Amino acid sequence: MLDKIRNSTDSKLAKIILGIIIIPFALFGIDSYLSSVGSNVYIAKVNGVDISAQQYQNTEAMIRDQMSDPKTDPALFDSPEFKKAVLDNIISTELMNQSIDKNGFVISDEQLGAYIVGMPDFQENGKFSQERYDQIVQYNNLTPKKLEDKIRNQMATQQAKDSLNRLIYVPTEITQPLVNLAYQKRDISLHEIKLDDYKKKIKPSDEDVKTFYDENTSNFIMPDRVKIEFLIYSVAGIVPSISITDEEVKEFFEANKGKFEANQQRRASHILFAYQPGIDFEEKAKIRDLAQTTLNEIKKTPKIFENKVKELSQDIESAKQGGDLGFFSRTDMVKSFADAAFDLKVGDLSEIVETEFGLHIIKLTEIKGEQVSFDKIKAQIKGELIYGKALDQYATNAENFNNTVYENSADLSVASKKFDLEVQQSQWLSLDDAKRFFNNDAFANEIFAQESISSKTNTLAIEVSPNNLVSARVIDFSPSALQPLKEIKEKVVDLIIERKSQELIIEDGNKLVEDLQSSKRKVEWFDELVIDRFDKKGLSDQLVKKIFQVDTAQLPAYSGLYDLKGEYFVIKINKVINDKVTDALSVDLYREEYEKALKGAIQAAYIDDLRADATIKINPKVLSPNQ
Repeated sequence: MLDKIRNSTDSKLAKIILGIIIIPFALFGIDSYLSSVGSNVYIAKVNGVDISAQQYQNTEAMIRDQMSDPKTDPALFDSPEFKKAVLDNIISTELMNQSIDKNGFVISDEQLGAYIVGMPDFQENGKFSQERYDQIVQYNNLTPKKLEDKIRNQMATQQAKDSLNRLIYVPTEITQPLVNLAYQKRDISLHEIKLDDYKKKIKPSDEDVKTFYDENTSNFIMPDRVKIEFLIYSVAGIVPSISITDEEVKEFFEANKGKFEANQQRRASHILFAYQPGIDFEEKAKIRDLAQTTLNEIKKTPKIFENKVKELSQDIESAKQGGDLGFFSRTDMVKSFADAAFDLKVGDLSEIVETEFGLHIIKLTEIKGEQVSFDKIKAQIKGELIYGKALDQYATNAENFNNTVYENSADLSVASKKFDLEVQQSQWLSLDDAKRFFNNDAFANEIFAQESISSKTNTLAIEVSPNNLVSARVIDFSPSALQPLKEIKEKVVDLIIERKSQELIIEDGNKLVEDLQSSKRKVEWFDELVIDRFDKKGLSDQLVKKIFQVDTAQLPAYSGLYDLKGEYFVIKINKVINDKVTDALSVDLYREEYEKALKGAIQAAYIDDLRADATIKINPKVLSPNQ
């Protein structure tokens, strides 16, 4: 868990639209259809209830916002799969709402009021704030009635889910074998066969090359290609023009001394209340209530901190050490965690700290190192201030840059002069080349759009990555064509060698496994290894997965794997070690995860049943690719 806290990474479509069953049709025409009709037209009908275009657009915007991440390709939001998932999400929600009404799940005004008053989102300093409540209502363009209806509906939905969840209970007798299996160890030996040994033996003749070329012409078609000129308007490009005085640097240092502790390290312990993938608003509120109650108890009786770690923390590794995370610098941790830890004095407890992993209670246990002096940090501060000013300038002028390339679309010279940017030229690029070059599928598709190729006008400026706006213009185009054999003979030879050597190594490897199983041959094995699914001893995930798939009814057991790196591994299982896992925390965690999986499955099955009994009609006009 410490590594996860230290290295925050990305998330994808599945985290937002979790467990949705994709409906079996293609919404190719939904965007063009929505743009040509009013917001009140129906997209679908669910048991006679209309799903309006406005409802679809609002839901899509909400999910886009939830998924906003620099690492998410904007082209994802234009894909048919995304649009199908959005509509299916709405249909599932409507079916659940209808089921709630039918089965009499009712939230009284008293229940609603008590819930709202207790919601952390509406609180300041632990108490309900009418001002904050009004701000949230206004920010979301709602009336108090609409917001309360929305919360009431969420509470009723949770009530319905809870009624399903109560059907699930997983006893330890079921969990224990699963945990034991997860921690099973296997004593193995490996024998490696290298692909390069086969490549050296294969010498394709001219006839082989010609035959392979003729039989695989589709692999040798040069795709459409373009040459482009382009402009990049970026923060990095603005930086050289920014100047910062020594006085500004000193002033910033004095105002922010607490932030410049790069040489200092903190040692802290924590209790983690983990968020699970797909967690909803109500579940977060429950977790926050538990975390706040726990914090209040520890504040009253500080010596129970370690007991609470063992009882509640879902960071298994640190929980074994009383929650201890060891020493870390400010930059080792995600920002909210680091800020809280570096604001504490030794022995102090933090308030509830939220990260993407969940909620934390942090206790500072030790400090080492000294604060950085101004002279040592001066250059760093100056760099940060310059970058900050460049970022502000970029944000101010980004729309102006976009307008300039659009209004002067014949070429990029006007924008080049106005923003003092160099017009750059590319070599020949295919669509895939452009996607790799700009690392942005949407921009590459814009370059290869028929209008861009035929008109040779500027594309719209697109932010291909954070703080990098690009506009391009096609200056030459070459349509797809079959490449002559004489130009690509070397490539064809390499392909023949690659394919033939793969066939031979797999054939020989599989034969060797069969011979070992029947004791017909012997091989030289590497030193024995004892591995489990967590301690892989440097082996690849692919190989470890295969090792634990081998049938061990009779030992020694043999199998083989041709891996992604071009090596064939012969696997020998010498022994299976099934130790009982006695760590109560691990067993409980697996039981909780298993229960959650079953709860998710039963909820999905319930939605399936509702769908099977429902009358769902999709407006056929949103299905047409020509709308």
